[in-house]
Amino acid sequence: MVKPLSGIKDGGQGATYAVLMNYPSSTRQFLLWLWLSGLTVMAALLAEQNLSLRHGVLAPLVLLLAGIKGFTVIEHYMGLRYAPRWLRLLVHGWLLLVTGLLILSFY
Repeated sequence: MVKPLSGIKDGGQGATYAVLMNYPSSTRQFLLWLWLSGLTVMAALLAEQNLSLRHGVLAPLVLLLAGIKGFTVIEHYMGLRYAPRWLRLLVHGWLLLVTGLLILSFY
């Protein structure tokens, strides 16, 4: 959404606009923080379990958790939840590409 700013002089250069962001409510922010913290703790606990690294189990699993955390941050904290479809696809595609390449690097 784009809305003109009221009370701001533009010096004759045209209208000044601001992009309004939809920030999560404080309750939602707390729940998102719990979700992200839970994923972090889960990844740390998995690392402490000494899963067999020869079979390539641990690193891809932790990277998958990191990808889920990245998706959450992109959607809720970067404001892309209500962004144009092309921008969401571009950013999510980048995350998927980087995460996928990192996972493949362990095989």
